Amino acid sequence: MVQQVNIENAVKEDIPEIAALFTESFKDSVLHHCGKLPRPQAMEDVFSLVYEAEPEAAFIARINGKICGYCFAPVKLAQLWILAIMGGHIFKWAWRWLTGRYGFGLHPVKVIVLNKLAFLSSAIKPEKAANARILSIAVDAEYRGRGVATLLMKAAMVYFKDHCASRIRLEVRPDNAAAIKVYERLGFVQTGVTRDSQGDWLIMFKEME
Repeated sequence: MVQQVNIENAVKEDIPEIAALFTESFKDSVLHHCGKLPRPQAMEDVFSLVYEAEPEAAFIARINGKICGYCFAPVKLAQLWILAIMGGHIFKWAWRWLTGRYGFGLHPVKVIVLNKLAFLSSAIKPEKAANARILSIAVDAEYRGRGVATLLMKAAMVYFKDHCASRIRLEVRPDNAAAIKVYERLGFVQTGVTRDSQGDWLIMFKEME
């Protein structure tokens, strides 16, 4: 029997499950940045900020009540950075890191900060700028190949259209052929490369009609 995929707006209570899905889906990247898997609180705090900045831009996919995928598709990225600072999130993160609640030391912090600065320097260049982003998307390994990512992306496209976004940007690892195929099918075009400590990212754009 084909299981129905339901696309919904995420709620705050979904954050722990989303954070766990991110950690499992991108385990190699998390290990690269942190040296080991951090305590759940670390990823939950990051996704809580992203959600709080623009709740309506957070989408989840459910099958039989279980979250099998998520997508964060903000059109107000500046609001995220403002909230991080003015809302006290950075200071809260610093305190929790200093008191050992995240479970990793100083080196991962330096790696993460340098990588974020590299992304920011790429994103502010006029030819690489966009007014909306696919900030993060993942599908549970058990449910890949069933069109879940496509459904999440289509929900994001509707959101972008409703908010008059004209240019959408995302980044994807060059070896993630399955994801690249989904993005190209939805009209995204490869336009360049950015890089972090783990390697290259393809930059892809979609011009909205």
